[in-house]
Amino acid sequence: MPTIVNDHPTRSGSYRAAPAEQTWERIRPLLSHFGITRVADITGLDEVGLPVHVAYRPTGRCLAVTVGTGLTPVQSRVAATMESIEGWHSENPRIAPAVRAPADDLDLGYDPRRLHLAPRSPLTGRTVLDWIPGRGLLTGRTHLVPYDLVYLDFTVAPGGNLGPSAPNDVLFTPTSSGLATGNTAAEATLHALLELVERECMTPYAVSALADRRYVDPDTCADPSAVQVLAAIRGSSSWVEVVDLTGPAGLPCYGASIWDNSIPMTFGGFGCHVDPGRAVGRALAEAAQSRLVTVGGARDDIAGEVYAPADPYADPPPVVDAPREPVRPPDPAVTALGQDLEALVRLVAGRVRDWTGHEPFVVDLTHDDIGIPVSRVIAPGLRLVDDAALSQRPAADLPQGPGAGRG
Repeated sequence: MPTIVNDHPTRSGSYRAAPAEQTWERIRPLLSHFGITRVADITGLDEVGLPVHVAYRPTGRCLAVTVGTGLTPVQSRVAATMESIEGWHSENPRIAPAVRAPADDLDLGYDPRRLHLAPRSPLTGRTVLDWIPGRGLLTGRTHLVPYDLVYLDFTVAPGGNLGPSAPNDVLFTPTSSGLATGNTAAEATLHALLELVERECMTPYAVSALADRRYVDPDTCADPSAVQVLAAIRGSSSWVEVVDLTGPAGLPCYGASIWDNSIPMTFGGFGCHVDPGRAVGRALAEAAQSRLVTVGGARDDIAGEVYAPADPYADPPPVVDAPREPVRPPDPAVTALGQDLEALVRLVAGRVRDWTGHEPFVVDLTHDDIGIPVSRVIAPGLRLVDDAALSQRPAADLPQGPGAGRG
């Protein structure tokens, strides 16, 4: 789920294999192939001023409208477009099922009930499924995953999708978490894997009390992109809050919330990255993006209750009297790897394995004739935040708007 892009190849914390300008020139001739009819700049709809673009794909079965944020217009344009492209690939997988069988008849190496199941899923070890291969990110071993977890179609009501191995959304909750594209396969896989870690870190946040959170002073973040985003938000918003959500794997993850009396709602975003400064910047950028997208009203995953009449004289969210910790220092193990994306994939995958007991693996959704790398990472044991839990929390406790917890 792209948010902010800082992709100068020599800039600290970029973790991109090519600059945005080069990526745009590569994908621009392909927009009509994916059904992308327009990429529009909506920055001016809000006063934050952080560049935000939306890409329109009217026939999209995941999202018809995708959003991207960046420090420059070309970065946000690329982010919005690449998210639309990854969605298209998840709707049009070219991977044929390797086997049709119940899990009990296969040597999976993991419990399929540790995947993202639908509420009250009837999945058992004897449920017959179509299985497609993925590649272990540490061993290279082939791991099988249900086809229905990879193929996405949000245009049907739950239980009504008659895909190749129906009924898929009776058994699993369709989600784009762990889906990413990039300039290289390693880049796409790294960001897909980090998104899954982010979702896991969000899960306890969704049910935590305000007093139990680890608050962070964003002014201790020296990352240039995060500093720029924070300055833009503070130039228009009167209240900013950052929370450290880092989990047992030690991969930096942060949540950010913003509030302003001109739009008296709490908007939030989340970010996970191998670099703590980049994680803070992603969270702040997604919070600003969530607010602007809600103002624009075009994205098709905005909950209707977001537009309920708000009290124009509402007070800001409560501020907890708790210490503000500094942003985490960089991890020496990560710093030693520099910008070696394949090595970073192995490092993150190893920490996820140590956390969950299972090797994460990747399903390659790339179409060879198109040549844009798209990865879908599966990490058995990592939880995805429960949207129902988010919706049941008081507005003062949780951010609102797209990007504030959607999978």
